[in-house]
Amino acid sequence: ADPSNPRFVVGAMGPTNRTGSISPDVEDPTARNVDFDELVTAYYEQIVALMDGGCDILMVETIFDTLNAKAAVYAVG
Repeated sequence: ADPSNPRFVVGAMGPTNRTGSISPDVEDPTARNVDFDELVTAYYEQIVALMDGGCDILMVETIFDTLNAKAAVYAVG
């Protein structure tokens, strides 16, 4: 590696296989298969692994659920 030409590693966080704001059961719109704290924990584990691996930048990507995106951003903080 040439120190006069620095490079950065971007770590992508997400997506999960769960959605926080949409019910998995059409018969029960209040049902959820994951809660906000579980999502934050999942994203935080990704952050720790990416940072331990030498990541310079974190990127939240491929999230269609705004509650999941909020959990990812919250985990970064």
